[in-house]
This record gives sequence, structure tokens and C-alpha cells, in this order.
Amino acid sequence: MANVVLYIATSLDGKIARTNDQLDWLFAVEGEGDNGYADFFQTVGAVIMGRKTYEEVLVLEPDGYPYDKIPNYILTRSPDREAEHVTFTDEPIEQLIGRLKQDIDGDI
Repeated sequence: MANVVLYIATSLDGKIARTNDQLDWLFAVEGEGDNGYADFFQTVGAVIMGRKTYEEVLVLEPDGYPYDKIPNYILTRSPDREAEHVTFTDEPIEQLIGRLKQDIDGDI
């Protein structure tokens, strides 16, 4: 059965974005390569994210959606939208996770 894993970039004070919603600090990381992200992502069988995060990913990755090879669920109040590679849903998160745990090979 799949595990649910929270993968989030956050500052030591618990912030995700600056007060102006900028994410520029994310790109000032130390280390070489992707710091293990590719290895981590090989364990993932599905991605769940909020609509605002999804829209930010589209801006940050203009050359293509990075999660296009696995199921993606975007939590939104307007699930009637359509986009390639994602499913928009307003399904309660507990229900969505319960369903995916039964169907997904890999972590969520």
C-alpha cells in the first residue's frame, strides 16, 4: 500500500514563499545536482497539489510539465477545468488519499 509523503521546500522559519509570493530563494541552494530529488521522485506513484502550486509549477517549468509520467491530482474549488496530465478535483483529501492508496503503485 502507498505511503503519503509530504515533499515541500520551506525556509527554517516555516515559510514557503516570500511575503510578495516570490520563490526566488528556492534557487539559491547549496550542493551539486538536484540534491537527491531524482532518487526521491522514483518512489512516487502519484502527485497531489493545490491549484496555486500547480499554476506556479507551470511558470517555473516553461519547457514542460515535470510530473507528466504519473497521475496528478490538483485540489481546487473548480474541478470542471481540464488540462493535459492532471485531474482537477474537489474530492475531500482524506477520500482522495484513501482511494489512491488502493490504486497507486508507489508513494503519493
